[in-house]
Amino acid sequence: MRSILWEDLTRTEITALRDRNALVVIPTGATEQHGDFLSTDTDIVLSSQVAIRAARHVTQFPVVIAPRLPFGFSPHHLSWPGTISLRLETFLAVLSDMVRSILDAGFTRALFVNGHGGNEAPLRALCGQLVTDGYAVGMTNYFTPSEAAWIPMLKGELKRGGHACEQETALMLALHRDEPEEQRRILRAIEGLAPRTMQPWMAPGSAVDPITSAGAGWPPIFHADDCGYFGDPARADIENGERILEATVERLARFFVEYGEATLRLGVARDPARPCLARPLAGQEPHP
Repeated sequence: MRSILWEDLTRTEITALRDRNALVVIPTGATEQHGDFLSTDTDIVLSSQVAIRAARHVTQFPVVIAPRLPFGFSPHHLSWPGTISLRLETFLAVLSDMVRSILDAGFTRALFVNGHGGNEAPLRALCGQLVTDGYAVGMTNYFTPSEAAWIPMLKGELKRGGHACEQETALMLALHRDEPEEQRRILRAIEGLAPRTMQPWMAPGSAVDPITSAGAGWPPIFHADDCGYFGDPARADIENGERILEATVERLARFFVEYGEATLRLGVARDPARPCLARPLAGQEPHP
């Protein structure tokens, strides 16, 4: 392919990808505050850049990266300027229209690759609706398939992903490898930041977190008095970021292959003799 980016291609080139049963990956993220050290586009940069790098590792079938959606469901960050949030119904409608346009044109399988925690529940619900409607589309967070690899690499007090956390900060440092001044700016800005391991939905001074203990639901609210991060960004460094990036890309590429090769149930099939299935990409007949 001349490019794996949808927006770089002509209609004829995209038609050829459709006829080769390409997997279409749709990056989702957010434009929102990430403290005083990371840019507001962090989530969409991470999801799209990891997806692009992972797609280049796949040889079993073509992978094309659809235009990314830079805005997400981020009302919990709106206390800070810099955040641009879609309402829930808008977010779902835009993505539904995007994927229906893609699959109605003849592509047989798509995948949302997400970079923002606030998008996860809406995306899972949207996929539930689309799959039962007969559209073969799933979702994953760019970082989830590789958690077993990168969580042990963390050096700080929070041993998981957060927001503007050690993992995100390390990855952004790695992605700015050709921009040493931006790397230095981030490193100066995170120096001496205290770790934050209590979830942002708890008021300052809270001793316990009943939401986490019970596995309950509440959005992480970042008010105007908030530091803007959840995690231990001061422990991020360039070298560890490069290791985390490599592990994240490698495992997402493997998931692309596994997802594309899987036979998955699809639609609504009430006749037990005629289940509706999404066939593996590599084994399908070309588009008629």
